[in-house]
Amino acid sequence: MKKIIFTLTVMVLALAIQKNSIVVEAAEITDFDPVYYAANNPDVVATFGNDPQILMAHYINCGKAEGRYKNLNEELTGIIVEPEVIEPEAVETPSLIGTVFDNLPYPTYVDVDINNQTVSYFENNVLVMQSPCVTGKTSAHRGTPRGTYSIKAHIPGKTLRGPTWKVWVDYWMRFTDSNIGLHDATWRTAEEFGGDTYINHGSHGCVNLPHEFAAQLFNKVNIGTKVVVR
Repeated sequence: MKKIIFTLTVMVLALAIQKNSIVVEAAEITDFDPVYYAANNPDVVATFGNDPQILMAHYINCGKAEGRYKNLNEELTGIIVEPEVIEPEAVETPSLIGTVFDNLPYPTYVDVDINNQTVSYFENNVLVMQSPCVTGKTSAHRGTPRGTYSIKAHIPGKTLRGPTWKVWVDYWMRFTDSNIGLHDATWRTAEEFGGDTYINHGSHGCVNLPHEFAAQLFNKVNIGTKVVVR
């Protein structure tokens, strides 16, 4: 896509977001790319249209907080870094939906169990849903980084880019600053999820999910929901 250097100064008194328009407080962005923003955020265009000034206003007041990017260069600076993987001892993951668990790290959170290749969603200490997944390719030192995070981007429809790939996902839930997140992976067959797929055929670091489960999880979580990768 041809990059357009777009300069706009929006000077208005108050902030208001309505059904088909956005009004913003005074702000200035000298490198906002409306063509890029529209192409990568179809949900925004569907709601507000593709007027460059409105798109910039959306980025200022909503998009930046949601983890959206103002131009391609800003997105590419967040390319996934291949982290070194330190394997902990295997831990059993609960498998009974509806079971109440005590002493969880948080009452409501997403659990990514790398050893067992499962993603579980707990709500008020109850296991609500669980699915096999595919995490980062450990044989290439691209394992999903372990730790406790929070969802930073919650976007319906997103193009993911990297040095050698460009894919579309319907449900994007980024949880690290290095652009790693949970998302659907329709290019995988049902048999690929779970097991030892991740060792030699895993992702570039993200957590791949079956499409239906990703849709259900997307509707459960939001910005700030804890994600524990272990």
